[in-house]
Amino acid sequence: MDIDDEYFNDPEFQLLIQKYLKYLLESLREVKANLYNRDFEKLRQFGHNLKGVAGGYGFDELSKLGGKIETVSSSENFDFLKNLISDFEASLKKRMPTV
Repeated sequence: MDIDDEYFNDPEFQLLIQKYLKYLLESLREVKANLYNRDFEKLRQFGHNLKGVAGGYGFDELSKLGGKIETVSSSENFDFLKNLISDFEASLKKRMPTV
């Protein structure tokens, strides 16, 4: 994780991180549905939010993926988005090995 150890070791911050990761995991089904329904606007919004919030929790890789999802959603490139969503899922699973 790319975050200052002082915050990373704080139990309250750890709880927030776990809640955020759970939220992302729960969002994955909806993200996939939006992809296959070609709802590019919802995917763009998801990417925008991921870009902004994930970095605050120290998840730089997820934040960068969010920015890419946001940008590619605007161009409605289904195949590229499909790959990015797969990358998002894999990155999320790295952080939640029980997924």
